[in-house]
Amino acid sequence: MVDEFNDVEDEAAQADNLQEPQDEIEEQPDEPVKKELEAPVHHTHPANHSNPINHSEDRLSENKPSHQEKKVQEKQVHEKHPEKHDMPAEKHDKNQKHDKHDSNHEYHKSNIFLELYHNHYKNLMIFSILLLVLSVGLVGYRLATTGDFVSKGITLKGGITLTINTQQNVDTDMLQSYLTTTYPKSDINVRSFQVGQVSGFVVEATDATQDQLLSAIRTKVANISDSDYSSETTGSSLGSSFFTQTLKAIFVAFLFMSLVVYLYFGESLKIKWLTGLLSIASGLMMFYATSLIFYIISLLIFIVLIVIYFRTNIPSFGIMLCAFSDIFFSLAIFNLMNLKLNTAGVAAFLMLVGYSIDTDILLAVRVLKRKEGTIFERTIGAMKTGMMMSLCALIAVLAAYFLTHSSVIKEIMFILAIGLIGDVIFTWIQNAGILRWHLEKKGWK
Repeated sequence: MVDEFNDVEDEAAQADNLQEPQDEIEEQPDEPVKKELEAPVHHTHPANHSNPINHSEDRLSENKPSHQEKKVQEKQVHEKHPEKHDMPAEKHDKNQKHDKHDSNHEYHKSNIFLELYHNHYKNLMIFSILLLVLSVGLVGYRLATTGDFVSKGITLKGGITLTINTQQNVDTDMLQSYLTTTYPKSDINVRSFQVGQVSGFVVEATDATQDQLLSAIRTKVANISDSDYSSETTGSSLGSSFFTQTLKAIFVAFLFMSLVVYLYFGESLKIKWLTGLLSIASGLMMFYATSLIFYIISLLIFIVLIVIYFRTNIPSFGIMLCAFSDIFFSLAIFNLMNLKLNTAGVAAFLMLVGYSIDTDILLAVRVLKRKEGTIFERTIGAMKTGMMMSLCALIAVLAAYFLTHSSVIKEIMFILAIGLIGDVIFTWIQNAGILRWHLEKKGWK
């Protein structure tokens, strides 16, 4: 009995031991729930691991460097390139500008013309100024040796013009030599012409009558009837007066052209009013002058205006200098070709003032008014447009010169062609150089 009682107690103890772990297992879930209730508010909602957006945000937050890692990276860059971090801010800016200049330099090296134009513009500018000095010297030499700065034709000097229609082949050089020998005191010019089916030659002479010329011509050219020729006579006083008036017109046109340019590019309103009044006074004195004193006063006022333009606004002065250079260059070439200036040539010089000014104003407006790019880049942009304008005008002028048989049109077109070629030199070398030099001295880039 005792043994059976002990066996029953042992089985009850074993049953109790098996039940205690189960109770512990049932009591374990209470502790996590209690911890979750005691946790902060932002941890009460467990992460949803099934949401891909949360996974991507976790990866971005893991890849984002911390503040300490940034410092380590900056230190490594500093060790590799210490010169970029140790230099002052001003020196760093200079190096940036130098790098930009090097990139522009590499760009210009791809074109020989741009390389020369970019790095040696001052030397080119000296060349254009020497060309201007040479042109003025040639005109001055002719004035000192002959008394006139240009050889005047019949319409400006006075004389007679004979136009003779003939189908005969006439040696104009031989005829001119013969007439010059016959009338040594006369200034004689002979040239041939052909308009369609009509051909012949023109004789221009001073200090000779119509009968004297006809008698001399008929000894060399036979069968000239009264219906084969026409004559035109210009008095010497009328030609001289007309030449004086045309010179005054050119002076006044240049004077007011300079004023308009300064009114546009000038800065001081008071100086604009002053230059306007002085220009009006100088123009009136020159155009209506009856004595030498008025001519002198007008020229002195003009010199004062040039000084004002030079001291107050260099771009305006550069434009005026370019127009002046273009006119004297064309006049010098005209004299070297031993041509005679007539009324048509005077009109051509007036037109030349406008042709030379338009490209200069284009250059000044592009460089001064626009802000994008450097001075050189804006100059090149203006040059592309200006050269296209000049080239189109030059093609039209040359076509008119070679396709026409009129001496009047040929004279006009020749002067315009020389002026357009000179305008390319004096606008894009001289004026562009002066403008760039002036702006670089002011600190423009």
